[in-house]
Amino acid sequence: MAFDIEAEIAARIAALEAEPQASTPLSQVRREILFIRDAIHTTAAERSESMRGLAQIEVDGTASPNSKVDRGIIRFRPRSELKPPYFKEADKTIRVWLDLDHLQHVTLQLTHRKKWLWIGIWPDGYTYADLHSHP
Repeated sequence: MAFDIEAEIAARIAALEAEPQASTPLSQVRREILFIRDAIHTTAAERSESMRGLAQIEVDGTASPNSKVDRGIIRFRPRSELKPPYFKEADKTIRVWLDLDHLQHVTLQLTHRKKWLWIGIWPDGYTYADLHSHP
């Protein structure tokens, strides 16, 4: 049976716990979907005003037929440093910030056979992004 990513994402949108976004017609929600092929894990240190450790995973792969995305960057930060997800047109990249507590789970997901990163962008500015996988 062929996997229909558009139907899968439509089901995810309908299951959102946010209203009125969950009831927005799908034709009004921009979706960028990346089937993940490869991942690069980065651990770093940064000193600007203070010293901090950084962790991120960059993913690349193939865009769904209706998407333009080329890659994704998942950054892991303390809860106080989280930002809303967004899609940057210039470099066709989905950017997502997740709590550091999710690093181990995401690392596990990236070992699964099927995996994709997606972002939904609603007309009112609401954004939602997540990583899905099937073992």
